[in-house]
Amino acid sequence: MSEDKEKKDLTEQVEDSKISFEDLAKISHKSSAFDRITTIILLLICVALAAYVIFGSVGTREVAAAEEVIDNRINVRAEAVAPDTFRNYTRLNGEIGSDTRDVAIVPDTAGNVVSILVSRGDEVKAGDVIAYIDPSRPGQSFKENPVTSPVDGIITSIPVSIGEQVSAASSIATVSGNNKTLYIEASLPERYIGTAEVGMAADFTSVAYPGETFTAELSYIAPYVKTTNRTSDIELQITSGSEKLKEGMYVTVDLVTEEIQNAISIPSSAITETIDGSIVYVVENGTASLRNVTTGSRNESETVITSGLNAGDVVITAGTVADGSSVNVLE
Repeated sequence: MSEDKEKKDLTEQVEDSKISFEDLAKISHKSSAFDRITTIILLLICVALAAYVIFGSVGTREVAAAEEVIDNRINVRAEAVAPDTFRNYTRLNGEIGSDTRDVAIVPDTAGNVVSILVSRGDEVKAGDVIAYIDPSRPGQSFKENPVTSPVDGIITSIPVSIGEQVSAASSIATVSGNNKTLYIEASLPERYIGTAEVGMAADFTSVAYPGETFTAELSYIAPYVKTTNRTSDIELQITSGSEKLKEGMYVTVDLVTEEIQNAISIPSSAITETIDGSIVYVVENGTASLRNVTTGSRNESETVITSGLNAGDVVITAGTVADGSSVNVLE
């Protein structure tokens, strides 16, 4: 019986062992499938990374090449040429004058000032009473005499006070005319007299109105030259801004001494002077092209081009270039 039992136990152990080996095989099989899947996924990731590196580096090289092309261009500033009115100016200093002078108001008779009816800054009309004078003397009594303004204007001063004794020549008040015609008094250097003509336009400015420009017109040129400073006196009639300006103001005048219609002019800084003459550079198909030009009149900032440029040409105004240089025009 014992032998049979031992055989039975051994058989069961073998069966248990079979089950264990089978389970292990299954586990091993499952593990191998997982590893294969993992390996495939890793391979796919590697392929993707390799593709990214390869194509990404190509794209980077292309961007770098494009940037290199741009970097090889010279940055410049340029402007298109267009016919316009060219003006040459002569700068002068002047002072605003007026054809109306202050008028002193005087009484008809001597006496004491008994009343003053106006104050400085008051506007009066011709015939308005501004004060009364009592011409009475000791032992005599006279009617008070009115003092009237002879012109329309504004009272600018009252040099007397009530109770003061005045004569028939004393100024009771000063009135400044309302309807003043303002003009500019200036001196024109002798070298410009040959180009100046009555009717020439002018612009002028005053420190009282920064950034604002007014206009005037040359109305008078003196028929002589002062030997002390070699200038000739001129007057310019103010044609705009009279309501703001005041007599005695200091002004800076730009008198137009030359005017050319439909002129082609460019900034003088765009012109290079060489042994062979004047040259400029224009932009043609993204490159700088040298042009020989002939220059004419010039003012403080611009020069007239009489030949070598046409309307529409784009002239390089800033930037160091040579003939054939690739350029990038900045906005």
